[in-house]
Amino acid sequence: MSQKVIQIIDNGEPLINFPKDFLCVPMYFQQKLTSDNSMQLREGAVEALIKAKRHLPNGWDFLIWDGYRPLNLQQKLYDDLTVLRRNEHPEWDSSKLAEEVEKFVKYASHDPSHPSPHNTGGAVDLTIINSEGKELDMGTSFDEFTEKSYTWGEDDEARGITPSQSENRKILREILATEGFGPYQWEWWHFNFGNIGWAEHYDKDVAFYGSLEL
Repeated sequence: MSQKVIQIIDNGEPLINFPKDFLCVPMYFQQKLTSDNSMQLREGAVEALIKAKRHLPNGWDFLIWDGYRPLNLQQKLYDDLTVLRRNEHPEWDSSKLAEEVEKFVKYASHDPSHPSPHNTGGAVDLTIINSEGKELDMGTSFDEFTEKSYTWGEDDEARGITPSQSENRKILREILATEGFGPYQWEWWHFNFGNIGWAEHYDKDVAFYGSLEL
């Protein structure tokens, strides 16, 4: 069966900064992978995130690690993980290597019809913090590129995910889903809005965010 072709009709929304009342920690800036510490998403995605925040218990907040990502940073993340996985698994052929890398870091696509999710301004990496300022226990840290980070699996216990960690992930997904964000299979912290990943999750024919660089 051929994969469904999703059309992109970009609605032209601009990138905007996250509101100051959001807790933003630009992880790739902190890791010195980029000199840009700005944190941005498309306007509609930010508005949806503001609405989603209202569903959190009083005193809770989102902790946001990454939003819009330029292609040069996307390529660096892809290359770095490729080197790491190749060293870990020299037995993998090029096809297997690319498949495993792209679970966590998409190739920096220069094809406007298949843009990298973060390059659309419609992908966000985040978690929840409670009223004490502590992250909910999701079972892994951000960017832990292992099976434990998979959003769902056949057997959470076998992957080392406790029932409480699984429940916390479910809370994050359900709150964001109320305002139209779609989860991503391989990373519990990644959510799509308006891009192809979002369209695939909700079985839409058209995505309204394309690449902002192409």
